[in-house]
Parts: sequence; structure tokens; C-alpha cells
Amino acid sequence: MYNIKTARKKAEMNGVSFNEKLYVKRQDALMPIALFYGIFILLSGIFPSLVQYIPFEAFFIILLILIIRGLNHYFGWIRIEDE
Repeated sequence: MYNIKTARKKAEMNGVSFNEKLYVKRQDALMPIALFYGIFILLSGIFPSLVQYIPFEAFFIILLILIIRGLNHYFGWIRIEDE
């Protein structure tokens, strides 16, 4: 994984301890939000008339769900236990 190697080298250069597990959790939490923004910006550039018909509430609700999911994944508030 190239990003982990780069982050580890950057942390060593700054004299900060690097926790790979925490880094992976942070990336897993933030990537869906970044992808959602990227897809939305791409669609608004390609199909501007289509984006006009999407209500703001739908965009906001999807973003809020992704943020809550990311926070839950990072902090582990809700856990699904196998029986």
C-alpha cells in the first residue's frame, strides 16, 4: 500500500509516532465522503441539467449518512456482534 508507506515516512520525518491501524480506519471513514463529493462534482460537470432536479435535501441526507457511517466506523460506537 503506497499511501501507508508515504504516511509512515512523513510521520518519521516529523518525529510523530505512526499507527497503521488508526491510519487505515481514518482512510476507510473518509474515502466514501470524498468519493461522494467527487462523483457529485463529476456529474454536475457532465450533466448540469440533471443535478438541477436533485433536491438539496437528498444531497444533504446522503452526505449526513456517509458522515455518521464514517464516524461510527472510526470510533466504533455501534458494533454488530455475531451470535
